[in-house]
Amino acid sequence: MSAGIAGVGLGLSLYTNAQTIYCDPMAGISPAPPPKGVEKKPKDLPPLPPPPQSSVNVYELSFGTVCGICAGVFVKKGAKVLAFLFGGVFVLLQYLGSTSLIKVDWARAASRFESVFYTQEMNGVKRPPTVYSLWRWLVDFLTADFQPRASFIAGMILGLRIG
Repeated sequence: MSAGIAGVGLGLSLYTNAQTIYCDPMAGISPAPPPKGVEKKPKDLPPLPPPPQSSVNVYELSFGTVCGICAGVFVKKGAKVLAFLFGGVFVLLQYLGSTSLIKVDWARAASRFESVFYTQEMNGVKRPPTVYSLWRWLVDFLTADFQPRASFIAGMILGLRIG
């Protein structure tokens, strides 16, 4: 509440006819000397060395890295498309349900989702999937029988970042 009042006050202060304040120049006063122990820098400094070259050469990327980048971009774009499609289907089902054209049994849909994606432990408790378990499954799936696994994972992370 007080932040809103302060914002309104500042906004209204912009519309008032306040006079502009001008400062007089300091004629005849010399600037303060630098503190002791601080030396003035000479005007002629040597030129700076060139920036270091990148250790990543675009022309020397390995096969695994290129495959990983492509897979990462594909997964990220595909996830966006799937999210768009599933979101559209959900909105359409909600609309058709609100107009009483169809009846959606969301409890049954939730139980089917749980039967497909949840894992059952030894004591009978069901565990939902985590981001880490999904990541491990995806990496294991994509790198099965693929030798350059480490460079693929690095490329995939880069592909997910730039995709």
